[in-house]
Amino acid sequence: MQQFYNYVFAAIGMLSVGQLYAQSSNNTAIGDLNEQIQVRQEIRTGRFGGIHTSMKPLFRQDVRSYQDSVDPTYWLANRRRQEQYAYIRNDNNDLDTAVKSKEPFMKFVYPNRDKSFLSHFYKTPAHLLEIRKKHFYVNVNPIIHVSGGLEQVGGRSNITFLNRRGAAIRGNIANRVFFHTDIIETQAVFPEYIQKITNRDNAVPGAGFYKKYNGVFTADSIESGVDYLLATGYISFDLLKEHIGMQIGHGQHFLGDGHRSLFLSDYSPNYFYVKFNTRVWKLHYQNIFAQLTENYTIRQRAFDLAFGRKYLAAHHLSINVLDNLNIGLFEGVMFSRGGQFDLQYLNPLIFYRAVEQAAGSPDNVMIGLNWKWNFLSHFSFYGQLVLDELAIGSLVQNGWGWWGNKFAVQAGVKYIDAFGVDQLDFQAEFNMARPFIYTFRDSSANWTHYNQPLAHPMGANFYEIIGIVKYQPLPNLFLRGQLNYAIYGQDEINTNWGSNVHKSYNTRQLENNNVIGQGVTTQLLMLQLQASYQIRHNMFLDLEVMYRRDDANVDSFDNSTVWMNLGFRWNITSRQYDW
Repeated sequence: MQQFYNYVFAAIGMLSVGQLYAQSSNNTAIGDLNEQIQVRQEIRTGRFGGIHTSMKPLFRQDVRSYQDSVDPTYWLANRRRQEQYAYIRNDNNDLDTAVKSKEPFMKFVYPNRDKSFLSHFYKTPAHLLEIRKKHFYVNVNPIIHVSGGLEQVGGRSNITFLNRRGAAIRGNIANRVFFHTDIIETQAVFPEYIQKITNRDNAVPGAGFYKKYNGVFTADSIESGVDYLLATGYISFDLLKEHIGMQIGHGQHFLGDGHRSLFLSDYSPNYFYVKFNTRVWKLHYQNIFAQLTENYTIRQRAFDLAFGRKYLAAHHLSINVLDNLNIGLFEGVMFSRGGQFDLQYLNPLIFYRAVEQAAGSPDNVMIGLNWKWNFLSHFSFYGQLVLDELAIGSLVQNGWGWWGNKFAVQAGVKYIDAFGVDQLDFQAEFNMARPFIYTFRDSSANWTHYNQPLAHPMGANFYEIIGIVKYQPLPNLFLRGQLNYAIYGQDEINTNWGSNVHKSYNTRQLENNNVIGQGVTTQLLMLQLQASYQIRHNMFLDLEVMYRRDDANVDSFDNSTVWMNLGFRWNITSRQYDW
């Protein structure tokens, strides 16, 4: 406890720094504990404090500075909060020389550790290896994620497993240039519903190039396993101190405040990008220029043929209108000029639709609005509206049924410390997407990357309701329950009802009278229960139980899956396969 009091007093001394947020820094992982704690604190305090959490990944320096500015009496209230603050401080210690490990690493194995090579490990609680010099800082961490599970589906029993290994390096030079790189090798046999998605899209969700192999642990073992390699890397630096930062690398982005994003999500694999962050006053303006992969075929993958390239230019303006009210404006254009970038879209301050029209309207432009209102220190109301195309004339004459009325809507609410119970959080979210949104006449400008949707994993033509409950009953025990219910339309053979965003909208079945759920109307019900225990910093034991039911016949839910999975992960977040 005394050690923690020292932490708090050190934080008080940093309060003046707590209001200065980074233009360039290392990123947090999307959806990790840093992000979850940050979002909770913004709701609880009723102030954004200059941070715009609708644009993810977040900056580590932002999260650390914000949490250091929180009233220390809050952190001292109980052990759970103390562990949360310790996690933030330890995980984001890049610029903090005061963070030290309390106990020698492996002291119980090697008492004289201070005189051995073991003294070089875990000098701080979060990092296996760490080097700190006057103008240079770097840390190195292993990445391990192994799990095994048993699946019951269609009267069959399958064994699933996941084996991920890798390493991550991050650091900075003179606190001005920040860098990160990681590489992860994966072998897996996923539950059968994920295998079906992989076979349908010729892509493992979240992965790029992959190989199939014989998964010997399954009942039907012919090529049920997948093997793939993922790498992330970037470098960040300031162009104008305290105002403009630039980042170039391979990675993912998530725009929005919900469980889903209808703009840009982390469902698809990493892609090359150049990103600019401009922060002035209450504004955070972000430009993303990315190179993506068009739809590809098995033949291209088998014969090492080059995949087609397309490009995304997107900008998002986030405005903290009030301390607890945020409004965001989004615009993105997807295009290809025979694999070449159109230089007109490099203009960081222009309405892309005007450029696209001047070029002959060959591209796919989408605009969007997002909002977030935190109120009463417990609630957050958020949402998104995306317009791909909307014809007012057709709307007046024919109603919503014209195929070109393409839009999507999200609305959700978060309730933290529910009913006065500390660390008990609820979230409810509604998403809907009209048929044919995100589609294009070919794959040169549909809203996809590497045969996978860039926004919602279900593509289009759906209604979805999500309920999430989180609770932290003990300092290092995290419980989570999630319920998904969706109605969506599937395609029959040689049909296109607007759900598959890879198909050309020119192959549509109907011109008018299109409705959400058309085609083979399907209901999806999914329940997940998860428990994670943090053994030490970023080292977790996970237990997950899932029930999934997906069938086109509302009276016969025989296509059900029951899956139980036990895993161990170290320095990696757990991916949700919740669709």
